[in-house]
This record gives sequence, C-alpha cells and structure tokens, in this order.
Amino acid sequence: MSDNLLTIGTSGVLASNGLLNTTSNNISNLNTKGYVRQSTEYESSILGLGVGRGTTSRMVNEFALKQLRRDTSNVAFYEQYLAEARRVDTLFANNANSVGTGMTDLFKQLQTANNDPANNSSRSLVLGSAQTLINKFNTQANLLRDQQAYINDQLSVYVSDANSMVTSIAQLNKAIAGYGLSINTPPPLDLLDKRDEAIRKLAELADIQVLDADNGEKLVFLSTGQSVVLEQGKFNLLSADGDPEISRKIVRMQLDFNTKVTAEIDSNKLGGKIGGLLEFRSQILEPTLNKIGQLALGLGDSFNVQNKLGMDGNGLLGKDLFTLGVYSGMPYRQNTGSGQVLATVEPGEGKNIPPNDFLIEFVAPNQFTMSALDERGAVIAGSAVTQVTGTVAYGFEINMDTSTGAFAAGDKFLFKPLSVAANEIALATTRPEDLALASPIRGDFTLNNLGNARFGDIKVTDTTAPPFATSGVLTGGPFTVRYLGGNDFEIFDGTNTSLGTTGAMPSGLYNNVMAAAGLGTYGFDFNITGVPKPGDTFTIDYNTSGFKDNRNGLALSSLQTADLIRKNAVSTAAADNSSSLTEAYGDVVSFVGQKTAQIRIASESAKSVLAQSEAWYESVSGVNLDEEAANLIRFQQSYAAAAKIIATSQTIFDTLLQAAR
Repeated sequence: MSDNLLTIGTSGVLASNGLLNTTSNNISNLNTKGYVRQSTEYESSILGLGVGRGTTSRMVNEFALKQLRRDTSNVAFYEQYLAEARRVDTLFANNANSVGTGMTDLFKQLQTANNDPANNSSRSLVLGSAQTLINKFNTQANLLRDQQAYINDQLSVYVSDANSMVTSIAQLNKAIAGYGLSINTPPPLDLLDKRDEAIRKLAELADIQVLDADNGEKLVFLSTGQSVVLEQGKFNLLSADGDPEISRKIVRMQLDFNTKVTAEIDSNKLGGKIGGLLEFRSQILEPTLNKIGQLALGLGDSFNVQNKLGMDGNGLLGKDLFTLGVYSGMPYRQNTGSGQVLATVEPGEGKNIPPNDFLIEFVAPNQFTMSALDERGAVIAGSAVTQVTGTVAYGFEINMDTSTGAFAAGDKFLFKPLSVAANEIALATTRPEDLALASPIRGDFTLNNLGNARFGDIKVTDTTAPPFATSGVLTGGPFTVRYLGGNDFEIFDGTNTSLGTTGAMPSGLYNNVMAAAGLGTYGFDFNITGVPKPGDTFTIDYNTSGFKDNRNGLALSSLQTADLIRKNAVSTAAADNSSSLTEAYGDVVSFVGQKTAQIRIASESAKSVLAQSEAWYESVSGVNLDEEAANLIRFQQSYAAAAKIIATSQTIFDTLLQAAR
C-alpha cells in the first residue's frame, strides 16, 4: 500500500511541478512579443496509480488568429495610405504654394495692364505673376514627385522586410517539420510562437492567407493568389522593379532559385503597408500630379494661342508666352523594335487633353493606336483612337520617330506627359513688350456714310492665314466692305479687287461677314451693327500704332472663366466635360481633401475592428496575471498535498518495518 502511495505522490509532485513550471513560464513571458500562453494537461495513470502523461500546448484559437491577421493588414493598409495622403492634403492646404492663388494674381495683373495697355510696367507685372505661377506649378509638382521618390524608397524597404519574413517563415517551417508529429515528440512551442509572429509581421506588410500543411508547416499565400511560402522550406520573393517606367517601382513575384522568372501582382489587392503605398500612389498621388500637369498645359496653351492672335508692344504679331516641352513615350521591355514616340501639345488643343496617362501601340507602318488609361493602368473602354504619325490625338501631335531604328508590330509605349508637364512649363519670354494686348486689326467707317452702321465684334482667329504673312502688316489690305443694299455686302482688297459678296443676309443680323462672303480662310471676321445704307463703306487694316488697344488683352482675361480643362477621356455628347481653370484647380483640392477624409474614416473604423480582434485573441492566447497568480497558488497547494502523500507513505512504511522487527 505504501508503495502505491509513494508512486501516486511522486507522480503528483512531478505533475504539480510541471504545472508550476508552465505557469511560471507564462508569467515570465508576459511582455515577450509573440508569446502565446501555454497550458499543461495530464492524463490519469492506468489502474488509478497517480498522474499519467502530460502535454504542454499553446492556447490558440485559429479563427481569432486569422481574424487578427486580417484586421492587422487592414489597419496597416489604411494607416500607411492616410499617412501619405495627409502630406498631399497639407501641401494643397498651404496658400503659399497654391496654384489657384497664382492664377488669380495673374489675371488680376492682366486686368491692371488692360486698364493701361501702353504702360510697360503693368506688362512687366503680368510676366512677373506668370513666373510666380510657374514657380508654384514647379513647387507643387516637385513636392509630389519627391513623394513619388519617397514611395519608391519605402517600397524597397517594405519589400525587403517582407522577403525577410518570408525567408524566416520558410526556415521555421523546415525546423518545425524536422521535429515530426509523433506522439512521443514534444512540439517546439517556441518555434511555433516565432513562426506566428513572423506571419503577423508579414500580415502588416501585405494581406495574406495561411493554410496548414499535413506535416505541420504553414503555407502562406498573398490575397492575390500567389504563393510565397511553400512546403519543405521553399519560398518565393518579391521584387520592386518598374516596367516600362523604371523610376516607378512596382511589386512582382520572383522565384528564389531563379530571379529571372517573375509574375505580375495585382497591386490593388495586396493590402498591408505595401498595398497602402501602392493604392495611395495610384488613387491620389499620380492623379493629382496629372491634374496639375493638365492645368499647366491647358493654361499655357490657351495663353499662347490667344497671345499669337494679338499685337504686341512693338506693333508685331504676338508670340508664345510659355514653352510646354516635348514628351516621349516609354518603351516596354518586350518591345522588339527600336523606334521612339515623341509628342508636343498641338496649339489650341490643350483643352482636349484629359487627366490621364496613355498607351500607344504601333500597329502598322506610320500608324498607331492611342488609348487613355485609368488610375490602375487599364485601358478605358471606348478611349482607343487610331492615328497616323504627325496627326493629333487627345490634344497631342504624335510622331513615330525612326531615327533610332524601326518599329515592330505590337511595340507598346507608356505615354505620361502630364506627370512632368508642371515641371517643364516655363516662360518663353521675359520682355514685357511681347505681351500682345492689342488686336492686330481695326475697322473704321467712312464719315460720309448715310447709315448708322458700325463695326461690331472684330475677331482674329488665325494669324498664320495669308493676310498675316508679314508681321506688322495686313497683306492685301486695307480691305473695304461695301453695303450693296438688300442686306448684301461686298468685300474688296487694297487694289479695289472684289473678293466676294455675302448674298442677302438676315436683316439686322450682319454677323461673320467674311465667312458669309466665302472668305473664312482669311484669319479674321467681323460683325456689322446698326442700319447701313446702300453705298456705305467700311475699312479694315492693320492696327498700326494701336498700343492703347486692349481688345486682345480682354480676350486673354476672359480665359479665366473659359472652359479650358477636359474632365474625362470618354463621355457622352450631352455630358458637361469641361471646366474653367479655377474650377479645375478647385476640383483638385476637393479631390485630395475628400479622398483624405474618406481614408481617415476608414482608418478609424479599421482600428476599432482590430481592437475587438485583439481582445478576442488575447482572451485566449494572452497571459492574464490574475489568472496565472491564482493558478500559481492552486498548483503550489497541489504540490504540497502531493508531497504530503509521499510523507504519509514514508510514515506507513516505517510503521510496517517496526511491526516486522
């Protein structure tokens, strides 16, 4: 009997000692990152002779763990997204860098110059405001491009961290699998903790899915479906190489044993910090940079076109006020040809440039297709247009340059002019005289006319037309307009040669007389107001010495409210698809602010969900000091009780020995 008591007591002491060790280990690792609370359970021995086999295991709820990983990825995604978005939001909240303020000041100075067009000081202020506006364009674009470079750096760091975690998980898998799954083999609890912590850290960087293998390994997949940790310690790595834009890093999958084998990853599904960076770049940063570039081209092109329709301070035809740059397409790596794509803004077509990047594909000799791309780089349905070199598509004159070699069918190019447009815009002149505030032509009526008709609006539409072949002179002028009666006008050149008649025009509506006479290619037109009498004549000639004329200056001022910015690459005919410069910049500021506010709300929501998941997980896997302290007392008491059994066994044995003597 005493022998049985000794066996029972000894097993009880050992079991209680094991329970005390487990509890002590839990308390000691209270602050150890990734530690999972352990629990030791014993079986009763056969025949009721004490405590049997004991097993120490980790207290893990797999459902809570999966939820925790998912919510960790969501919070990391939104926090990273929000941190980057706040930088852009702060940039546009600063009036010192505001393009909108710069445009307002430019038009304000232009109005001052219109009040005294012969004053060179006023003209200088206009050019000074234009240079300030350019500086604001450059500053905003540079700050946005700096953030692009920062994202590239961050992406490289995060990809490197992710690869470290992937390697660590694969190595831990191999070590854990080496222990085997035998009932006699204790599980490597510390390795399991380290593996779960490595998986959690990987979940911060990207959204992942985890599956259990039969041999105890954990198989890890990206949410996009690609596997990163396979069986037997094998794994794939991530890389951050751009194609075709080397300066724009993207995430790819590559084999660990053959880095040349890569696969695309759907970046909008990556999640985690990496996904947050990429989503911010595609949804806020690049669209904002494109919109700023579009605004720069729209403003610069419209000013250039209108200034060339006027007469400058030297009495000559106006010239460009801004230079807009030459843009080139970026060839994809799979291209087999060596040709290159070059493009410039077609004068007067800046208002047709949408806020998009483009895909240009060579399809036949001297022929290409140009398609607008959305924020994720996909072709927008209905946006593809087929053109030949030297023609205009989406506001750009495209040239397929073969000076470096020929194109091959299927060669593709990424065309991103708007991403650099705000950096490349510059003043084409610093001379105040080059500001063309006057109209190059003027009209007058003959004093002995019997009617009260006068020139109404005189419009100059094209200074490359033959009458403007020589700057400072109206070739073929002065032109004479004679009213023949019956609402019919006849046009004569300077040699009194008839150029054409209008035919009967609607009474009192003598608009676009040149076009009505078949002279629409002369580059100017006019209206007649009032009531003319047969034989009344009117003359049009070059506006020599008309330096106090501000008609073209007023046309320049009207650009402030003109619809010069295209909203979308594709829209219906009835849609409102254009806006003014001021409205367009307001839309940019609103776009950034709205996106940032949305992400802020989403981030707060994700944090709230994560807090619930952490509480659920910690309720099972976390160390609770109160509970462990209670267990410590309980197991200490059971240890003492088991020791008492041993002491009782010893007393009985001694009594038996004494009785046998």
